[in-house]
Amino acid sequence: MPSNIICKLLQPALPPARMAVLPYQDFMQAASHTLSTLNNIDRQNALLIINFERLAELDGVLGFTIVDDIIRQSAEWLRDAMNSEDLVGITGRYQISCLLVGLITDAHAMLAAHKVLRILTPPFLLGRRSIILSPRVGIALNNRSNYELGQLMSNASSALRQAKIQQEPIKLFAAETEDSLLLQIDLWSDLGNAIEVGELHLDYQPQINVASGKIASTEALLRWDHPNHGPIRTDKLIQVAEGTELMPKLTLWVLHTALRECCEYRNAGLDAGVSINFSADDLLDPELTELVAQALNLWRVPPDQITIELTETAVMKDHFSTLDTLYKLKDMGLKLAMDDFGTGYSSMARMLELPLDEVKIDMIFIRNMIARRTHDRIVDSMISLAHRLNLHVVAEGVEDMATYERLRELGCDLIQGHLVGKAMPLAEFIETVILQPRNFLINTSNVTKP
Repeated sequence: MPSNIICKLLQPALPPARMAVLPYQDFMQAASHTLSTLNNIDRQNALLIINFERLAELDGVLGFTIVDDIIRQSAEWLRDAMNSEDLVGITGRYQISCLLVGLITDAHAMLAAHKVLRILTPPFLLGRRSIILSPRVGIALNNRSNYELGQLMSNASSALRQAKIQQEPIKLFAAETEDSLLLQIDLWSDLGNAIEVGELHLDYQPQINVASGKIASTEALLRWDHPNHGPIRTDKLIQVAEGTELMPKLTLWVLHTALRECCEYRNAGLDAGVSINFSADDLLDPELTELVAQALNLWRVPPDQITIELTETAVMKDHFSTLDTLYKLKDMGLKLAMDDFGTGYSSMARMLELPLDEVKIDMIFIRNMIARRTHDRIVDSMISLAHRLNLHVVAEGVEDMATYERLRELGCDLIQGHLVGKAMPLAEFIETVILQPRNFLINTSNVTKP
């Protein structure tokens, strides 16, 4: 045997060469070819799509070239961490795709996604700067009968979108996820028209002063009875609009409708204000304060009768423009309330910065406070904390007299819930509250005083 052949046989086997990071077209071609060659072979494969949310902010600061280099370097790290048969490609702006080939079980796709996060979550060092990439991963599995790349890409993209909506780092595609996203697409297409033609309306739920039993204000709650899908939950409606050009239109409609209808029930004889919900997107709108000022000038509702309700998550975001907007609204004379207090991630230091007037304790604590001592203690602590910060307290979800009495003992300022009134359209609200008040108001003389 020739000596050169003997030498080759004695050399250790080299690992298979890894394919380089591929541009979009090359990745799609290579992935399609790989999947087609696996047809009728009992092997599990998965497609991962990784998106970087923070990089969009950096384009205008660092420039496209540097951001492209960050994406390319990230893709190379993933390429080095994957198996030799796997494919890695840059398939969009701020987006990397990975085709994982020959997985033993479905669970290995999830393990690979966690590995991706371990690689990409640590800060990216750029000179003296540390860049946080904030990756999210959408996963799609083939079902051993569907090897079509386009469907896998679509499914992984749907999972990635769902991960963003639910604020989760990883999401595995499921059929119900696709149905939900298709519904959101349909709703988004219809929402603009619904705003224009009057399919939306507001319901009003009374807020009762605990000491007097009289209505101090109402909460305006957005409603949409879709002609095909029926009543759409408010959180689903906001989810559809947030991040799109429909959100400012929706907020403007809610603002003007709430103030106009507040005028109607005030003119009908009810001296009460109105609470209006704003989203996190609204606080980042540079035109918001001017639009609010115009609405106040048009409808002439006293500013101190208007409360802007904001979710705990929205007001706790450490964003300078958010804080600036809150102070401008406060300077107009409006009240500011933190909604769903106790369910988010409150920071005491952050709360001290916020020009709040009111907190609303979430109903998950209120509804169980009589039956569960721990809930009662939590509510007691929240009321005490709010009062020490000179804030009024609203309790949501009050449904029985025992809870009302207990909240009164604890010094709660306002309540709302089915005990005192459900959310009602304007006409029903005026009929029930103003024309037949004896059937509505709480008789506080029957309540045991603390």
